[in-house]
Amino acid sequence: MTYIEVQQSILQWAKERSRKGESLNSIFPKLDQWLRGESKPTLKQLEKYAKATSTPLGYFFLSEPPKEVIPVPHYRTIGDEAPPGTSPELIDTLHTMQRRQQFIKEFYIENVGVEIDFIGSYRGSNPLELANLIRTKLGLQENWAASLPNWHYALRFLISKCEEHRIMVMVNGVVDNNTHRKLDVEEFRGFVLVNNMAPLVFINGADAKAAQLFTLVHELAHIWVGHSAIVEASPLDNEENEIEKLCNKAAAEFLCPRTAFINNWESHEGSNKFESLARYFKVSTLVVARRALELNLINREEFMIFYRNYRENLRDVGSSSGGNFYTTLGAKLGSLFTRIVISEVKAGNVMYRDAYRLTGLKGDTFNKFVDYNER
Repeated sequence: MTYIEVQQSILQWAKERSRKGESLNSIFPKLDQWLRGESKPTLKQLEKYAKATSTPLGYFFLSEPPKEVIPVPHYRTIGDEAPPGTSPELIDTLHTMQRRQQFIKEFYIENVGVEIDFIGSYRGSNPLELANLIRTKLGLQENWAASLPNWHYALRFLISKCEEHRIMVMVNGVVDNNTHRKLDVEEFRGFVLVNNMAPLVFINGADAKAAQLFTLVHELAHIWVGHSAIVEASPLDNEENEIEKLCNKAAAEFLCPRTAFINNWESHEGSNKFESLARYFKVSTLVVARRALELNLINREEFMIFYRNYRENLRDVGSSSGGNFYTTLGAKLGSLFTRIVISEVKAGNVMYRDAYRLTGLKGDTFNKFVDYNER
């Protein structure tokens, strides 16, 4: 039996990078021996380990662990600890989104040739001004969300408005269609890849719908500022970076406009005020509480009382799951991206194998997805 010479540091790096910890030991009983250099894996075992840790097999033949570079800044605002290494799930998702963005960018260069005028157009520092610019461009009134039945409809409606202006929005809670590779909300809630021809927003679909809506608006603010980023997009606004502060405050103003919020705060009474206002504005109760603190409608002590209760009963409103497979797939890929890929395949400008790679679909599944979208 042939054993493979692998650097212990790379085996350890792959384990840590996978974030699976000691659960790998139950799959690989000799893992600790490999890490100590007391034994070596066979090629078959190494292939299995590569798959289990979502690590390219070729990495194990390097002399030292590779230095993976994230193509955009990564901001973290959950907790006080320094962020761990970026997960392979986030890295693979980023690469997938970059491929899709490049495809759409090339499509627009060839067929439209005009850059989007609002990308990076905001150079100020006023969140109210920024929120109004975004709202005006998307053709929305201040109370646009109040008449919609729930968070799901509000999110889909806002996404459709984004796509009308060439902003791709994709929502997924796993890597491509692999349900065994879930995206961790504790690592990131979304990211934005800013581009003058084809900006792309990715939202972590594992998050609650109310949180997804806040993330989307936060990322829109990044587009207007012209700054790509992976962010946590927290309404707590405890990020020190000035751009993150601006985007958080602009998202809060966009979703809970100052005047409308104050008026509704005064008209909503009772112990369920936070829940009632969350339903009205289609945000989480945490956004409501933070906005009330910003506008001096509650004091810091009242906010901390709310926040302690919120943490003890942590549940964000508006989350949902399930539904039609092809409808869910449409949200993962986004209507704008889907329409262009299908039209280019039909026109003979894109080969099926390339369409499969772009969408993560194959054969009958891709064909049925096309049929579903052409009904």
